[in-house]
Amino acid sequence: MTRHAMQHDAGVLLPALRSRTRIVFLAIIAAVAVVTLLYLFLRPDTSAPLAAPVEPRYPDLRMGPIDDITVGLTPEGTISVRFPATIGNFGDGDFLVRAARAHPFSDEWKVLQRVTDADARFSQRETPATLVWGGDGHNHWHVKHVEAHRVETLDGEILGEVVKGGFCFFDTDLLYDDLPATPDDPVYSAVGCGGQLDLGVHMGLSVGWGDRYPTHMLDQTVRVNELPDGNYVVRMIADPFDWFVESDETNNEVATEIAVGTGIDGVRTVEIVGQLD
Repeated sequence: MTRHAMQHDAGVLLPALRSRTRIVFLAIIAAVAVVTLLYLFLRPDTSAPLAAPVEPRYPDLRMGPIDDITVGLTPEGTISVRFPATIGNFGDGDFLVRAARAHPFSDEWKVLQRVTDADARFSQRETPATLVWGGDGHNHWHVKHVEAHRVETLDGEILGEVVKGGFCFFDTDLLYDDLPATPDDPVYSAVGCGGQLDLGVHMGLSVGWGDRYPTHMLDQTVRVNELPDGNYVVRMIADPFDWFVESDETNNEVATEIAVGTGIDGVRTVEIVGQLD
């Protein structure tokens, strides 16, 4: 190729490259501008708590009893007892949590509990709680450590404990329809648990409704390999660290007696003996 031809090609390519670079640069600037505007207009409210509540309607969290229990294998080959768990709200008002963070890649969440008033207003208070991303197939945010499961001897010695990694709550099961504020249909859904890049989440549990986690969900397992045959207690606790205000803080636990045994084929067995006071 002659020098003249090379100069000619360079004269054609350089302006095109400059034009393409300019387009890419402008696209990046536009994307940053869009993200900034979305943040400014869609960021959640992180203002200070509202005025003191007037006739507050607090929630009342309770664990539902264990009504089903099975023995299975974990992916690691460990024998485990699996059971469902249900947190219900039996208070005068909905259990409401609002959480916000500064930007989509922050792990620093500000978690507020919102309390409705008798005059349809609300107040809110900051809590020590935080959120954790449910990357086990849930693909939404959970409030961390809202539920705990323990295995105990019959005289109360704790043999093991699992603090549930996360809990995104919404109306799944109508538990008690005699409370005045109980809605006929679910009000809160999984949409309030948010997406991975969301700046805020809005979880809720209506009066009289519960959120049931079936046996196959994460942290619904107690390992029994090392337990001798005999009777034990499975205790489930809602809000074990008392992060949220309720109308009654004394009824958050439920205890179920179980019998662990070994079948003639050497397979471990478990059955429910009954609910304990």
